[in-house]
Amino acid sequence: MKRPQLFLKFKLFAVLAVLFCAAPLFAQKYNFTHYDIEDGLIQSQATMIGQDAQHRLWVGTYGGACRFDGKDYFNLTKATGLNSNLVYAVFTDKQGRLWLGTHKGLSSYDGNKLINFRAPDSVRNKWVMQIVQDKEGNIWTVMDNHLLKIKGLKLQAEKVNGVEDGYVTSLTVHTDGNLYAAVYKKGVYVLTQGKWRPFIRLPDAMPPHITKIAFDRKDSQTVYLLTFKGLYVSKKGIITPVFPKQLGDNLFTCLSFKQDNENNLWIGTSHGVYCIKGGRTLHFIAANGFTDNPVTDIYTDAGGNTWLATMGSGIFKYGGDAFVTYDETNGLKDNQVVMGLARYQNRLILGTEAGLVQLDGNKFSRLTDNNGRTVGRVQCLFTDSKGNLWVGAEAGWKYNAQGFKMIKGTEKHTVIAYAEDEHGTIWIATPSGCFYYENDSLKHVEGSNMFVTSILSLGGDSILLGTQEGVSLVVNKKHVPVYKELSVLRHSSIFGMLKTRNGILFATDDRGVFVWNQLAHKVYNYTERNGLRSNTVYSLVSDNKGMVWIGSGRGMNRMIFKGKSWQVLPDQNEYPVVESNQNAALYYNSRVYIGTAKGLSVYNPNVKQQTSVAPYVMIEDVRSFRDGKAHLLNPSGDSADNRLPADGNHLSISFAGIYLRDARSVTYQYRLVGLEDKFSQPVKNNSVDYPSLPPGKYTFEVRALSPDGAVSKNTATFSFEIVPPFYKTTWFIVLSLWVIIGLVVGAQALWHRQKIQKQKAIEAIKREEKLKIRQQTAEDFHDDLGNKLTRITVLSEMLNVKIEKPEQKQLVEQIRQNAASLYNGTRDILWALDPKSDNLYETLKHIEEIGVELFRDTEITFKHEGVSDEFKQVKLSMEYNRNITMIFKELLNNVLKHADADLVVLKVGKLEKNEVHISLTDDGKGFESKETSRGHGLKNVKTRAGRIGGGLNFVSSPDKGTEVTLKFNITTKTQPA
Repeated sequence: MKRPQLFLKFKLFAVLAVLFCAAPLFAQKYNFTHYDIEDGLIQSQATMIGQDAQHRLWVGTYGGACRFDGKDYFNLTKATGLNSNLVYAVFTDKQGRLWLGTHKGLSSYDGNKLINFRAPDSVRNKWVMQIVQDKEGNIWTVMDNHLLKIKGLKLQAEKVNGVEDGYVTSLTVHTDGNLYAAVYKKGVYVLTQGKWRPFIRLPDAMPPHITKIAFDRKDSQTVYLLTFKGLYVSKKGIITPVFPKQLGDNLFTCLSFKQDNENNLWIGTSHGVYCIKGGRTLHFIAANGFTDNPVTDIYTDAGGNTWLATMGSGIFKYGGDAFVTYDETNGLKDNQVVMGLARYQNRLILGTEAGLVQLDGNKFSRLTDNNGRTVGRVQCLFTDSKGNLWVGAEAGWKYNAQGFKMIKGTEKHTVIAYAEDEHGTIWIATPSGCFYYENDSLKHVEGSNMFVTSILSLGGDSILLGTQEGVSLVVNKKHVPVYKELSVLRHSSIFGMLKTRNGILFATDDRGVFVWNQLAHKVYNYTERNGLRSNTVYSLVSDNKGMVWIGSGRGMNRMIFKGKSWQVLPDQNEYPVVESNQNAALYYNSRVYIGTAKGLSVYNPNVKQQTSVAPYVMIEDVRSFRDGKAHLLNPSGDSADNRLPADGNHLSISFAGIYLRDARSVTYQYRLVGLEDKFSQPVKNNSVDYPSLPPGKYTFEVRALSPDGAVSKNTATFSFEIVPPFYKTTWFIVLSLWVIIGLVVGAQALWHRQKIQKQKAIEAIKREEKLKIRQQTAEDFHDDLGNKLTRITVLSEMLNVKIEKPEQKQLVEQIRQNAASLYNGTRDILWALDPKSDNLYETLKHIEEIGVELFRDTEITFKHEGVSDEFKQVKLSMEYNRNITMIFKELLNNVLKHADADLVVLKVGKLEKNEVHISLTDDGKGFESKETSRGHGLKNVKTRAGRIGGGLNFVSSPDKGTEVTLKFNITTKTQPA
């Protein structure tokens, strides 16, 4: 069998050799938004359109692949690694990877890296026209009519088994995930469980080359088959033509096909595009707002927008049937500035600079009288209750079957607006004030010497005048003070007024729309903050459903009364941004007509509003500023990937809401978790700057909102961490705390030590003073009392020599003995006062001296043991010295008086653990231990032992002597002060 002619060559030839056909001239221009090289598109010859995981549009062109997010463009070309600039196919797989079919093969792009795949050597031409992915994730493509599948980094040739010469012309994957392939002259085959089986067989009468397979959106049993000669539908095995109905009617080559979200059928041809909707077929070409160039692809994005790729005119977005435009391209040449609108005898009349124009059906023509005369420089139009047409220009005119008639008296006044009251009187607004016309006579309203811009009849004899300084009131044709609540309009120019069942609306020059609730005597204001496109409002008109249409300086808005208030409705039909003209608004024949600076806009109130679609939001760019330089961060990384030093805490984050209906109308809400709890108010700005963030972990969150308030389903996030400086780290803070605590403790210890040292120094000084006092006291006491006692003794001895009577001698002897005894007692006091006695050694030596002296002239032997120089180091206070001395003095006296002993031993034990043992032993007659509680002497020594914190231990028995031991500890209290 002879191989068929290369279908790609045929297709390209059909595209480039556009067939010419005369198309009927439609007056209206449909709503298409055009994007071409002037807007940023890389090349005007567009081949295919797709969309990535971030909802951004990708356009294949003869100059490379171009990405469009609604505002900005990004390109992939040979300069960036693409194998060819001729891009024929665009596809995004389930993993979000972009695939591009080019003139030299297949390429993939993951957002960072381009990979070019090698084609089998058996394939001569590397042109890739289609790319799909099945339910197993396999990527399939058609290259030079060969079926290929991705295997690693290579393309592997596959065959439709069971089909001889199975040249594949088209691929698709249905919602069931199965792969469907169109085979030349054979039909459509489906791959299930690894085997190909017939799905649709082509009849002989049908064109053999299927360029696209598409399943119906609602009925999976209905399949559309596109060929170069037309569109066919297969249902239950029966194939019938859809477009054109008769093969002979086809004058254009069919190049593309799409069923949109409203189930309309679009067929792109070599001369514009056809749309089959609601039983009628529309042909969009240059004459009605589109292009005459070939339409190579039709695509419906995630937001329901229909896009068309053209060969030579870039891409177009279809705006729907909500409005059409009449301008210089379809009948309003030299008359495109429409200043007034009115209906007259079932015709629409337009007032322009060049004169009056009438629209009858789809044709424009000049409106003249029988003499061919018209009125130029039109400012406004009005039709009264009798059917007369009133024309406001450099004078006032009235038009009817008799022709044009100038209103006498207006020739010196430019007429800006007309109105009619319920009595049939015509009211006229001029820069010189307000006039009224009745009984063919023109009269001026007294007190209305102001620039009147609009007029509204309130009913009865009341007329409201809009002026450049607010509103005025005319009652019974006389100017009277206006209502108090309307004083809020005092400094606004009133461009238009509209009376509705729910209040009177005022269009102002820079303050939006005011609504006057006459019953509540309140006025409400609606501005851009409430959703108006502009605060400059030129015209107001209501339709038969109570919807108010607002013509502003930036296009159309709609307001409706809901519940208890007026609401500005969101723009879901992408009304054009065009400047309206004052008082040029009319509801007529179920359409809203608005005169603009660029022609006539006609809105269809009955068109279903587009479904609300939420934007997709993504973080585009994150920069950290450090050392005067910007450092790019990875927006998709987590906090572990984005750990920033302390001096890198100045961040700038840019984000984008992908909303292809109107990207510039998107608003954003964001917050920085870790710093903020609530999202911000909606803002237009798509970047935020955080100049000085404290250390910590953060997550930036942003979401996008459409003009009608739909919030993006996803929330874009970026996590990062500001690492604290070393002096703010936990370890440093803990270490610093310990250091501070150490310093505080050290300072406290130093202060305490200095305090102790100071106290010790003071105590040493005091002690020294006390020692001096004691020393001085001892010396003075010894010198004074001792001398006197010695003198008493001497005198008593001299007296004893001179007297002879025994009684007197005995008395003098007692005096001498008492003086001597007193002298001996004072020696103990003097010894205790002497600072040299403040140690254990001196105390023991003093007790020895007492014992030696006490037993000197007796038969009792006194011994002392254990007193050594080591006891000189044991310091004792005067109290201890005195009490220890008195204890043993008392004990020695008791032995002398009562013990009848022959031997008395004073023994001092070794100093152990600061404990001192001093014992006194005798070999006298002893006594019962229980008798130690008797007698004042023993009680005194026990009391004295208690004073020094010690204890006395008595060991005695009759005829076996007595041992008394004093035990006490050396403590700080023991030490001398």
